[in-house]
Amino acid sequence: MAKASKIFEPHFPFSPACIPFFYGWVIFFSSLCGRLISVSGHSAGIAPFTEHLIATLGISRVCYSNILFFATVASSFFLPFFGRLFDRSGTRRAMTYSGIALGLTYLFFGHIDVFIGSIQRITSSTTGAVCVLFVGFFLLKLLGQNLVPLASRLMILLWYDRKSCTMMGLSGVFTSVIFGMIPPLTHLLLTHFGHLETWKILGMATIFCFVPIIWGTCRDSPQSIGLALDAEPDPAKDAVLDETLIRDKTLGEAFRTFDFWIFMAAIANSVFITNGFQIHIVDIFREMHACTSNAMDIFPPAAIISAVFSLLLGIFLDRISIRFALVATFLVGIFVAILLEYINRRVGFYVWVFFFGVNWALYGIIFSVPWAKLFGRKHLGQIMSMVSAIALFFAAIAPSIFAYARQFGSYFWVTRLLLVGSSIGFLVSVAHVLRQKFSPRKK
Repeated sequence: MAKASKIFEPHFPFSPACIPFFYGWVIFFSSLCGRLISVSGHSAGIAPFTEHLIATLGISRVCYSNILFFATVASSFFLPFFGRLFDRSGTRRAMTYSGIALGLTYLFFGHIDVFIGSIQRITSSTTGAVCVLFVGFFLLKLLGQNLVPLASRLMILLWYDRKSCTMMGLSGVFTSVIFGMIPPLTHLLLTHFGHLETWKILGMATIFCFVPIIWGTCRDSPQSIGLALDAEPDPAKDAVLDETLIRDKTLGEAFRTFDFWIFMAAIANSVFITNGFQIHIVDIFREMHACTSNAMDIFPPAAIISAVFSLLLGIFLDRISIRFALVATFLVGIFVAILLEYINRRVGFYVWVFFFGVNWALYGIIFSVPWAKLFGRKHLGQIMSMVSAIALFFAAIAPSIFAYARQFGSYFWVTRLLLVGSSIGFLVSVAHVLRQKFSPRKK
């Protein structure tokens, strides 16, 4: 136990004081390593393995999709517990242990045929495949899509305050590149080694390469090594910080604020757009007679737009209230809903793709930044884990709502629902911003 405590001491294995620049940049690099190893836990990272898993396990595509859905939803229920644990243990332990567990999960998939063979001795082949795949997807979503990315975001937010939007925007740029790079690289590995060996390569690289880097470079907070947020305190700017940042709030106290729920509504609106459209994009473009024959054409330009606007919006939002991001998010939702009916024209198509990419950029910021600014950092892990759980719920149900709209005749109904919801959110967020701007400052 003493040895375990020693390896997580702030000045082990080296002292951050020897770094000739602000250590927050090292934390930023460590955070990007966390995002890198977690890609295969997201839909984009799982996609290259889909056909191989279906063939290996001998299950139908519908069964595969349902297992993924229930595993995703089930993993969301455990997030608040781990968020509380992260607050107590610190991000260094959280990233190290979560990274090791994620690497072991990749190795689990690399031996999935062995596990299925063992279970099939006591049950039917289909039942065994379903049980093993559910366990695998549950761990993959819990760790790869939730805990490791959550800890990666916490690392940045615990080191930056006034520059938090800028740093999260910069993180969004690199994350867009990472998410664009990993799936093709994974496909290349699959082509040369097969899916089982590829999972093993990912697991070994995670445990023996990236986790040691993260453990060695991560530190829990600037205060733990005698530094201040944003490199050094700025009393002039600290005096005009958001008026709600009076003291650290617990999750229960955050629940009782309007800020929590209006930001949560914006996140739900944004993730509804992202997941709903991405899953059904081919059929949506077919119904709307889009001017492109390949719906996948939207992703490269949308990713570029997202990367550029992540940085620009981050820099801009660091200079004004984070609540203006609410207005922008709902406004973009309105444009996405309206312009979808004009994608059969070239100009309308490109404008729609533009706002779709901006929605990605805004989501990356509003999902991460507001909570530390509004509720402090003491209970940040618990608050953000609850935010992740709620967002994951909307991410899971969005494709189903789109599918039911299509079943009842047309995607028109869900776009109208999106338009109404975005419009209401826009009006409420404008009123909220004005109320906060002109209300008397709390003493």
